[in-house]
Amino acid sequence: AKGSFTHIVVYTKSSLVEQTTPAAVALADSVASASSVAFTDKDLDSAQIGGDTTWTLAADETHVSNYYIYLATDTAGAGKSGGGNVNSGVSVYAFSAETAKGSFTHIVVYTKSSLVEQTTPAAVALADSVASASSVAFADKDLDSAQIGGDTTWTLAADETHVSN
Repeated sequence: AKGSFTHIVVYTKSSLVEQTTPAAVALADSVASASSVAFTDKDLDSAQIGGDTTWTLAADETHVSNYYIYLATDTAGAGKSGGGNVNSGVSVYAFSAETAKGSFTHIVVYTKSSLVEQTTPAAVALADSVASASSVAFADKDLDSAQIGGDTTWTLAADETHVSN
């Protein structure tokens, strides 16, 4: 941890003594984090998710090599699993349809440098969209054997926000 340190110093030492005046460089703490994470579940089955996760890229991507995206059980990334990664400069990751939601409550996005993945992610709460027709009914009005014909009726999904057909 950086703590209150402000410089890195390097001393040389002989078999006799350590030098008294070191070479030094000021510490510059790099910070790069995604922000404004968003996810819209397009998989309309209960307990399954699918769709694009988007975020705002880190303001300075100089040291960012990748973004890692996970499902997690809280905003800090506990129990993180699944997901994948994209290169720097890319701000979208698609979770495949029928991805099991399980006990996950959040999607978290971490930046990664060539050295290490950041410890504190950006996060969004996971909302599972469910839209299912109900009360399906069919009355066969075709009187021929092995043929059917008639009207099918159903009750529309309560929330049709993401229903296309």
